[in-house]
Order: sequence, then structure tokens, then C-alpha cells
Amino acid sequence: MHTPAVARCKMDCFIETGKKDQPAYITDVRQNFLECDGIDLILDLTKFNGGIRRVFLRVPAGEINTEEQSSFVREYLFAEVYNLLSALGGRRLDIYTDISCVSLMDILNEMPGSFGVGIPRKERAGYGRSVNVIERMLDSQNILDGFAIETHDKKQLPVLPAEPERAADMTGRFAKAFCGVEDKILCGVDIGGTDIKLSVSVRGKLCYLKEYDWFPALFTRSSQLIEPVRLLIRLLRARVSCDMASIGGPLAKALDRAITRHQPDSEILAAITAAEKELGGKITGFDGIGLCFPDVVIRNKIVGGEVFKTRGIRNNPDVEYEAEFRRLMNLDELLAEYCAPGGRVRMTNDGPMAAFTAAMELIAQGKSSRLKDGRFAHTLGTELGTGWIDEAGKIPEIPLEVYNFIIDLGSFSARQYHPDDLRSINNFNTGLPGTLQKFMAQNGVFRLAIKSSQAGDGRLYRELLEGGFIEEKNGGVFVILEPKDMRKPLLEFLMKGCEAGDPEMEAVFLEIGRSTGITYCETEHVLSPKTKERVMYGRLVKTPRCFDLIRRGAEQVDASLEMSVADEQNAFSDLMLQLKAHPVYTVAQFAQSVGALYYGNLPE
Repeated sequence: MHTPAVARCKMDCFIETGKKDQPAYITDVRQNFLECDGIDLILDLTKFNGGIRRVFLRVPAGEINTEEQSSFVREYLFAEVYNLLSALGGRRLDIYTDISCVSLMDILNEMPGSFGVGIPRKERAGYGRSVNVIERMLDSQNILDGFAIETHDKKQLPVLPAEPERAADMTGRFAKAFCGVEDKILCGVDIGGTDIKLSVSVRGKLCYLKEYDWFPALFTRSSQLIEPVRLLIRLLRARVSCDMASIGGPLAKALDRAITRHQPDSEILAAITAAEKELGGKITGFDGIGLCFPDVVIRNKIVGGEVFKTRGIRNNPDVEYEAEFRRLMNLDELLAEYCAPGGRVRMTNDGPMAAFTAAMELIAQGKSSRLKDGRFAHTLGTELGTGWIDEAGKIPEIPLEVYNFIIDLGSFSARQYHPDDLRSINNFNTGLPGTLQKFMAQNGVFRLAIKSSQAGDGRLYRELLEGGFIEEKNGGVFVILEPKDMRKPLLEFLMKGCEAGDPEMEAVFLEIGRSTGITYCETEHVLSPKTKERVMYGRLVKTPRCFDLIRRGAEQVDASLEMSVADEQNAFSDLMLQLKAHPVYTVAQFAQSVGALYYGNLPE
């Protein structure tokens, strides 16, 4: 079951590493514990589909002699369970172990309470947020049994049946998304935490691209999330309708300005209203709308509710969150208004959309044989997104909230800061320390840049202060958000420094790469996907130097990792080739949105 114990337990070393404010990666802790004498634990997670995911762990129970050691083992085990639930969800978790070990049982007996099992949803915090997502997923599928965690004697461990091999004609299924594009009007929407990107194809021609900046975490009502999306789709529908009705002049020019420039919502609405009045009954609806949303999406419904983008709504005392979230859950039905008769809205998470887009480009390239083991993708933008199309050609109905994975059990000093503080490793949503949210993507770059500069000569830190990117207030360090949101300019500034050869920034992107390598190890541990390649999308990989450093850092952790970037070199479908030729926008920026066009055309 495990490698024979041959190593010395390094738990005290991991603790000392944390005290020095350095990371103690869960991958290293697990490997060391498995190689040492200890007590085995077998975790059986019953998945939504009734199957069992079995995970083997070990803890050095004989080394739990102090409160500090007990706390470390507790945090390690809770992190393992939290990562498992964040990725797979499930109906229940059964843990089999030696129940005669008092120190271990003390920890395991705390687990149900720490995960909020049996308490109201609104009272759960920390680890319990993963159970909130699970419950909303169960609710959406009319499964009434609540989630449970139970510990059993290892003698009761059941024998699991062998899982059947899964195979499917992924090429045949996904190739249908290409069918009839030349006869349809399609809209693709890529919703992120910093911006929304939209694209429109009219009978096979990529006609319009729109980028819209926003900061949804500040919103306090679901309507503030919903209405900008509706406004933008309505804007593009109006512009296409003018083309179809041969309406040009000032009306079309006003819509073009709203598409190509950053304008207040009021000006966008004014252009739409004037156009719709002129169009009368000649409005042309979309034959399909494909959309990716940065939350758990199952069967076209948003069912997660614990992401950073909805933090402001969750924290609003003037609303009942579950009722407010249900309004967002049905976004697909609201957007159906903008479809033509027979048209439909298809939604998924941004991670699966990345995996789908990567698969479509392989099919267009004529390399569909590379899809036999599935497709796995990450987006590195405001957050880390993760998408997986398995070897059966299915997007698994699981949370796959990999950005919530706890990877660092150390860095103790960085835990003292508020989650919004750029120095903090605490999760924006849960407050839990050491999650990937603060080690990868935009937030990881910001944190590592501040940490590196403050540990060095402070040059970069001073530049960021003087340049108006960051500010010091109330004892903390924060990105400036008003009067202008500086998140995107700050990331661009840091990436340009990396491209220019700034050693400090190169080290930051190399460290982002190491976190990418840890992510690979953890997704292997939890999910065991057949494919070993990771396709990378998003702003962080749009420049060659940044991607090269990320790739090199990841390979330092695991040399077997295969990594590719979704850029101009990976554009092969008709619409993606048109994006590649665009004079302003790049494949790295709009690939997800164009992929969403094809997703909106995919048959059920």
C-alpha cells in the first residue's frame, strides 16, 4: 500500500521552516510522512455519481508529543481533506485507520465540526466553505442527504470493485461544435475577476470583440453581477442587428464606440436603446451563447457560491445570501432572452472552457489522437482556473476548485495579515492560509513581488508606491482600487519588468512556476488524470519570457510535467485563426471567448 518506512520524520523541520516564513509544501510533507513510520489512513470519498475515490495517507503518530506537533498534523490532515472536497465534492467521506491511537483520534474527532457538518450553511467558515459548495451541488441535483464525515476502524475497510475503463469518441463529439458555424450567429463570453471578454461570429466571420473591466468582489447584490453581462450581450446583439438590417450611420458608430472603447454603462445603454428603437421588430437574436463563469457550474447552473467574485454579496448583511445567490444561479435562463428561436445558452466554468478550447484546436489541427487521455488546462488570470475533460470526453460534474487547494503549511508570519493585504497568504473567501489563490495567477505575482522587494533593497516596492499602483494604509499594503482599479496596470508593469530582464521579477515568475509544479503534483494526487500535459491560458502566460520562466520553475518540481501555452502558435480553427490575425487583440487574451463561441454551438 505504501513505500516501506526508510526516512527520518521531518515534521519539526517543516515547522521550523514555517517559523522562518518560508513555505512548507504539502507535497513534501506527504512524501516524507509516507516514507516514515506512522499510522495509515485510508480516505474513501463517495462521489456524486456513487463511485469511490480512495486516497492513502500516513501520519507520524509517534511524533505527536507537543501541541505544536499536534497542530501541524491536524492542519496537514484537514488540508488533505479540504483539497479532496474542493476538487471532487461528494456525498460523504469515510476514514479508516487505527482507532486505538488517541492522539490521532483526537484530531479526527474534530474534523466534522471543523468542516461544519450538521450546522447551518451561513454559520460555516474556513474548511466548511467546501461543504457549502457540496450542499448547493446536491441541492441542484435534488439529492437530499447531507454531507457526512465518519471515522472507522481500519478492519472495516471495504474492498472496492475495479473501475471500468472509460473510452469515448471525443473527436466525434466535440467536432460537432464546428458544424454549421458558417450559418449561425454566435456569442462567446469569458467572465473573469478583472474583466469580461466577449466575441461574436456572424456566419463564420469573427466580427466583434469587446473587453469590459470590472471588480465583482465589490458588488453587494446579484444584480450587479448579472446586469453588466446582460448589457454587454445586448450591446453586441444590437450591433449585429444593425448589420442584418443594413442600418449604419450615427447609430452604428455609437455602438462601435461602445464596443471598442471603455465607456460608462450609462453611455453603453444609451447607444443600445437608440439602436433598438430604430430597429423596432428587426432585432436578430443569437443562435447560441457560450459562456464561462468563474464559479462551479453544473448543467448550465452556477452552484458554487463561495468564490471571491461573490464575496461582497456574501458579506452584505442586508440580503439573505442563499436567496440572492439563486438569482445568479439561473443566469442561463436570463440570457436566453437574447437568443433567436431555437437558440440556447451553454455555460461552464472558465477552467473546463479552457480545456474544451484546447481540445477544439487539437481537432482543428488534425491531432485528435492526442485527446485519447483527455485534456487538462489552467487559466492564469485574476485567479487560477482549472479545467479537465477526462478520457471519456466528459467534463466531470465536480467542483474542481483547485485554486482553493492548500499547498503551504508554513509561511507563518504571512498568516497574520488580512487576506486583502498583498503580503498575506490567507484566502480571500475562507481565510484559510496557504491556498493556491495566493501562490499563482495575479495574486501570487503581487504577493511574491512585494515579499521579494521588502526582503531585498526595496527598490521595486518604492517604485510601486511612487507609481500609484499600491498604497499603505491601516498598517497594511494594498492595490489601489479607487478612483482607478490598478490591478491590471500593476500586473502589466510587473510582467514588463520580467520581459525586460529584471532579476527580481524573473525570480517571481520562476516561483510562480514552482507553485505550478506543486499544483501538478496535487492534481495528480487528488484526480489522477490520464493526461500529463497542462495547457496554460491567461494574462500571465501571454508573453514568452514569463511563460518560459513559469515552465522552468514547474520542471524544477516535477520534470515529467508537460506544459504548453495557448497562444498564436496554437490557433488552428477558423475562428481562432481570425483572432490570430486581429490587429489589436491576441489569442492569449481572447482564446477563451472564442472557445466559448464553439461551446455555444455544441449540441447537447
